[in-house]
Formats: sequence, C-alpha cells, structure tokens
Amino acid sequence: PLLLSAGPEGAGKPGAPPLPFTLKSLGHGAYAAIDDEKGDAGSNAGFIIGDEGVLVIDTFERPAAAEALLKVIREKTELPIRFVVDTHYHIDHVSGNRLFHDQGAVILAQRNVRAWIHTENLKFFGKEVPPDKKAEVENLYAPDLVYDDGVRLYLGSQEIVVRSYPGHTGGDSIVLAPAAGVVYCGDLFWGKTLPNMIDATAGDWIRTLDALRKLPGAASLTYVPGHGEIGTATDVTAFRTYLSDLRDMVKGPVQEGKDGEALEQAVMPELEAKYGRWGFFKYFAKPDLRYMAAEIRGTKAVPAPSSN
Repeated sequence: PLLLSAGPEGAGKPGAPPLPFTLKSLGHGAYAAIDDEKGDAGSNAGFIIGDEGVLVIDTFERPAAAEALLKVIREKTELPIRFVVDTHYHIDHVSGNRLFHDQGAVILAQRNVRAWIHTENLKFFGKEVPPDKKAEVENLYAPDLVYDDGVRLYLGSQEIVVRSYPGHTGGDSIVLAPAAGVVYCGDLFWGKTLPNMIDATAGDWIRTLDALRKLPGAASLTYVPGHGEIGTATDVTAFRTYLSDLRDMVKGPVQEGKDGEALEQAVMPELEAKYGRWGFFKYFAKPDLRYMAAEIRGTKAVPAPSSN
C-alpha cells in the first residue's frame, strides 16, 4: 500500500535468470529485497546506499540469493559495502555473511547472535543433524562487532540507528534509516505471515511491537518485515493482534488442562477462521499454539543469553 509509487526493480537483464527476490526502492538510497513466493531467498533483506558507503541488512539463507543481492548492489553503486547488520541469528538471515565479509564489510549484531549462530542454528535440522548441515552451520560467518542495546552507524552524512529489542529470539535488532523513513524490522515483524515462535517470548514481543508502532513519525514510516510484504504501522498492529489473539485463544484451553491434539482441536478452528489466509499458516499455526501454550505454562525453553 505504501509502495505503489515505488515499484519493483531489478527483474534482471533480458536473458538473465530471474532474481530470487523482488527489489523495491524506498527512497533516499534505501532498498528492500522481498523473498519470492517460492522462498528462493529464504527471507527478506535490504540495503542502504549512503554518500560514502553501503549498509546491508541480513544476508539471506540461499548462497545464490546473497550473490544476487551483491550483484544488484554493485549495479547501483561502486561505493564500498561498509556494514552488514544481522537482525538475529536464524540461519535464513545470516548465510550470506561470509560473502559480504569477503567484500570488506564489518558484520554487526546484538551480542547473542555471535553466541548462538554456530549452536542454536543446529536445532533447525532435527535431533540427528546431517553432517553437511552441521558443517554449514559451523561455517556461518559470525559477527565481527557486537553490541548490547544498539549502535549508530554513519554512511557519510546519513545516520543509521540500530536498536535491539526482545521478543522473537532474545537477540533481535531493527535498523532505522531516518532520512528514508524506513525501519528494517527483521523477524520482529512478519507481514501478514505467521511467525516462527521457536525462541519467542510473546509478552516481550508484544511490548516490542508497541514500541515499534510508537517510533517518531510512525504513521508515515515504511516497515520492512523479515518475511512477507512491506507494511505500515497498521500492519505492525495487525501482527501484534495475531500474537495477542493467539495468547487469548490458547490461554483458556491450557488452564483447562488441554494439551497435544486436544489443545489443537480447541484452538485451530478459531485461529484458522481469522488467520488462515496469512502466509505460512499451515507451516506455523500448530507449532505457534504449542509454543504459546508452553510459555503460558512456564515450560518454554529459549536460548540462554551470552554471558560474555
């Protein structure tokens, strides 16, 4: 809705393979790379071109997508790629780190990303991790520079504000480009898409979304999600409503002692009636309600924060 005047770019030159993402110009040197419907990139990403350098936000899951992102940036500018901000540690957002490090970029993230990138990512491959996947996780390039609460970066005269917020993993960051009026939210915001709640703490997450909806000038900001389409503060509110609705739907049955299939039977009809058309519904609906139930019971496991 906010992007009708800033149509997709980078469909590729004639004869070139299609990009695994849709590139959208957001003004003032800010771009979003939105994963295609097949998930060829694995997540969304973005970049900001300043007058003295480039900042990249997340580096995708698929190596070919990271390479395509680098190529698109190089078609736009020859300025050095100075920074990459990993919005969190999940493998679908950090697999291209090494490619950009090799271009000379400094990789930054909240402290926990460095602590978890080579360990917590293993759980996405099951209890018996295949050797090739174990090697893939071990080979992920970890952040060079970490922060606790945030950092300010400068691309020449353009200031970029990076802030850490809890909720999705315990180590998430947003990247705010004030000149462009753009907030890259990583997986703290999912655009009309059910989230992965494996590491989530919903109470913290809801408070974080309240903060994102109250950023200065929120009504006119563009919010780039980690998955799904670009949105506005209204879409951030809709996502917050999903989390609060899920908690409300699950709470009663949990208090009645329902678990497993009984819990799913009690919650799924209402959840599907309201959110069945959202992306990833079939993939995340049942896990989401189970994770929410565990949080309500006080039994949910989340990654342990870095002590370094």
